[in-house]
Amino acid sequence: MRNRVVLLSGVSLALLALASCVYLFNVSPVASFTMTSTGNVTPLIVLLDPSASHDPDGTIASYLWSFSDSQTPSQSGTPFTHTFTVQSDSETFTIALTVTDNQGATDTAVQYVTVNPL
Repeated sequence: MRNRVVLLSGVSLALLALASCVYLFNVSPVASFTMTSTGNVTPLIVLLDPSASHDPDGTIASYLWSFSDSQTPSQSGTPFTHTFTVQSDSETFTIALTVTDNQGATDTAVQYVTVNPL
């Protein structure tokens, strides 16, 4: 009877050790954002909200936005607006959000917006 108890305890300890190793290595964050616009005509104001981004085993340490219209990226993670403008032809712009977690792993989400002239 005693051997059986020890065996069950050993199996229990092995399962406990295995369960505690689930996040032994850093799990990458997930970048995600919503984009709400005022329409599709220049100047197009877009509200960007990264609050859907998350990290399964930690926290999001930073947010970096990139825009294909060459405007300066913002380090802000809170919702903010960005304005896209075109002169005479329609143009499609790329919006990229890169999130970095508290252990240095990154992920990037990309969306596109088309802006038409007046």
